[in-house]
Amino acid sequence: MSTTTSTPTIARISVNVDSDVKKKAQKILSEIGMDLTTAIDLLLRTIVREERIPFELRTLSSYQRELHKQYIQPELEKAKTEAADPKIKKFCHSELSEKLRQQRVARHGV
Repeated sequence: MSTTTSTPTIARISVNVDSDVKKKAQKILSEIGMDLTTAIDLLLRTIVREERIPFELRTLSSYQRELHKQYIQPELEKAKTEAADPKIKKFCHSELSEKLRQQRVARHGV
């Protein structure tokens, strides 16, 4: 019984990238113990295996909406809750400015 293994056909890919990006990527890959060819081959194999690009691609506006939802909205809700709390002292802009001025004078004499 003999088994034959076929040697894969190698295809060459030519890609234009920013030379600085290439150098930085090569340095990082070298620290991992991988060369650029192996990393690109790994990327392509992952695309084939998972039938997708193995990382998220999004528009700037989509990313900003996610940041707003994840970080800004909770802070706004927290601020609304604190603003409604009668136990928390509220300052108007002029009061706050004066308080900060007094602190600066106390610290620096100015």
